[in-house]
Amino acid sequence: MIRTVYTLTLAFLLFAFPVFLSAQPANEGATVPPGKIMITGQLVQQGNQAPLEFATISVYASKDSSLVNGGLTDVNGKFQLIVKPGKYYAVAQFIGYQDKMISDINATKDKKRIKLGAIPLREDAVALEEVEVVAEKSQMTFKLDRKVFNVGKDLTNAGATAADILDNVPSISVDVEGNVSLRGSQNVRILINGKPSGLVGVGDIEALRRMQGDIIERIELITNPSARYEAEGEAGIINIILKKDQEKGLNGSISANTGFPQNHGASYSLNYRQRNLNLFSNFGVSYRKAPGGGFNNQRFLDENGNLESARYTTRDQERGGWGGNIQLGADYYIDDYNTLTGSVLYRGGQDDNESILTYEDYDSNFNLLGTTVRTDNETEDEHNIETALTYRRTFDTKDREFVFDFRLIEDQDTERSDFLEEGFLQENPLVQRSVITENERNILFQSDYVHPVGENTRFEGGLRAALRTIENAYELEEQGANGEFSVVPQFDDELEYIENVYAAYVIAGTEIGPIGLQGGLRAEYSDISASLLESNVRNDQNYLSFFPSASLTYKLTDQNQLQASYSRRISRPYFRLLLPFSNFGDRLNLWSGNPNLTPEFTDSYELGYLFYLPKGSILLGGFYRYTTDVIERVTLPQADGTTLRRPINLSDRDAYGLEMNISYDFFDWWSANSDLNFFRAITNGSFEGVDYSADTYIWTGRINTKLDFGERFDMQLSYNYRGPRQTTQGRRESVQSLNIGMSLEILSGRGTLTLSARDVFNTRIRRSTIDLPQLQGESEFQWRRSQGVVLGFTYRLNQKKKDWGRKEKRGGFEDSRSSGDDY
Repeated sequence: MIRTVYTLTLAFLLFAFPVFLSAQPANEGATVPPGKIMITGQLVQQGNQAPLEFATISVYASKDSSLVNGGLTDVNGKFQLIVKPGKYYAVAQFIGYQDKMISDINATKDKKRIKLGAIPLREDAVALEEVEVVAEKSQMTFKLDRKVFNVGKDLTNAGATAADILDNVPSISVDVEGNVSLRGSQNVRILINGKPSGLVGVGDIEALRRMQGDIIERIELITNPSARYEAEGEAGIINIILKKDQEKGLNGSISANTGFPQNHGASYSLNYRQRNLNLFSNFGVSYRKAPGGGFNNQRFLDENGNLESARYTTRDQERGGWGGNIQLGADYYIDDYNTLTGSVLYRGGQDDNESILTYEDYDSNFNLLGTTVRTDNETEDEHNIETALTYRRTFDTKDREFVFDFRLIEDQDTERSDFLEEGFLQENPLVQRSVITENERNILFQSDYVHPVGENTRFEGGLRAALRTIENAYELEEQGANGEFSVVPQFDDELEYIENVYAAYVIAGTEIGPIGLQGGLRAEYSDISASLLESNVRNDQNYLSFFPSASLTYKLTDQNQLQASYSRRISRPYFRLLLPFSNFGDRLNLWSGNPNLTPEFTDSYELGYLFYLPKGSILLGGFYRYTTDVIERVTLPQADGTTLRRPINLSDRDAYGLEMNISYDFFDWWSANSDLNFFRAITNGSFEGVDYSADTYIWTGRINTKLDFGERFDMQLSYNYRGPRQTTQGRRESVQSLNIGMSLEILSGRGTLTLSARDVFNTRIRRSTIDLPQLQGESEFQWRRSQGVVLGFTYRLNQKKKDWGRKEKRGGFEDSRSSGDDY
């Protein structure tokens, strides 16, 4: 923990010190270096003469307009800058105000100080109007090819993690264990700013739980991506866009929160722009600790269906710890056509988790045989570093662009557990310990080129190479009678996983009157190797796959649009599904990976209809997915009275779905949006002579309503429901939750206080049953209790809300052809 906090603090100081150095309180009595001149002054609002803190003041040489010095005003609006003798002019800038030039600054050698006095800046009505519209962007905006969820507008997201926020987004669900599903499928690709990132990892559930939600700007759902995107993810892509501004001067926001159960954090999102250089940074640190647990009742049957024995297990646990991330980056505008962007991201965390398992064993007559208690004290230490470099070249032709990306991601993760088991199942106390180490490296090269032809036609093409290597070692040791530990052979192995994917794509699109057409083809060559080094088991997979995509958009009227689309997708089993063992906390109910898994392939079809209302909009959609080699997790009873849960490949699955999203402004002070989703999935397949076919129906729905009480106070209620469904081995019961949030604008619109209550009635619990010929049971589980209350505060630097009641028109829906991608 100390190392993690120290690293984050040091990184913060390295960024913050040079940026804020010029903002130290002005001291007109300070000593002026020999041969230099000090320029002093104060920036104030025109009219009331109120000081403008953290405004930008820059000094330029008169002869060539080169930047000589610059900085920020202090909390009193004052500044002091040191220059050499010469002729200069200065420019004062502040968000929402007109730039002010101070000309004819003659710094001669006989002057030690030049006092510019009070410099008034006039409010810019046009600029303020633009800031207001952006600040009051609707919570949900819809396009035919994607849905956009604006995180800052959901009051219930105060103090939330990325996993919490995703669970509030229509069509997305996050179960109590942290698994993310899109339209009922967990095979979904999660990106950051359109690219893979160490912030979320691949199959790393804890990364989303550690990620501070305050640094997220919006979330995009792309359910049927074009050939431009990597083909990974059966259900599509969840694209998380981080906050980043490019306004001149220093601007951004700083947030802090505290809550119960323990939920404390702080974050910032800052931007500093001067001429052709833009510095940006995101930072978040948090400490979270929450209880969890549940029960698992199991009944073991013989071949005739008669009860042989039963085991009732209860789990009490507390999980959490420190986590944080910091990103430092810069955009360098070489000229009007060339931009170079570089950034470094660090993510770290240290968790201390405790759990207590209590087993009660019964005979065939439900007589208690005995009780056993197993404790698990686990520590997890993770460090992730990502380096990114992007070159962007634009041209005189509008929308013509070339982009090259490079990313290097290094991840280290170590989990250590100490186990103690005493009771009925053990004549003597059982003492065990395990170590899991994971080292991962990802290298990405990607280039994209867009070439418009005329006003309505464009061609795209690109190349991509993603190189990934993972080394994962697992070792379980057990203490003998002599007090010494020895390795348990069946739980000692190392996985080496190498995944290299090379891709190329082409896309052509055009508009003919009200019709928009786009078609593309992506080719991916996968070179994959999974080796268990101790067991000497190796699985090599090399295959070339083609992924076509197509879409047709028809604009019936200005108020109606229709779109049909198709894409082919792939879902490669991520490495945790290949591991022989990943956790030994519950030794009687083990989880095992399967190194022989093969990828899923999916053909996805969609139809969408967008209709504008006078005060809102409706988006209707339907989809069909056909998937082969479906990966399903099954629970297998073992001969020794334990269970083993592992993934297997089944035959195929047909999935159908209908969606309806509605956004409506009933009054100026009352708005609401809701979504209703229906899915049906028919799975076929068997394993070891057991039929795992299933036909399941799922209903999910959300409704959000927001009330504006004047210009300063807002309130929001959000209700989520996920209906019951059949599984290949039983049934998953319904889950529902209610969230409430409130916000109050303070400090003349510069600050916001928020109070949110999540899962008010503590109903977000996974409840399931299993019904097999030799195993029946019921279970309830919460990984961490989601019920909680959080108080948050956000302060905006050089950003000020002027009209809190302003709303965007058309209920938050946008024309899918009105804007391009943001990455």
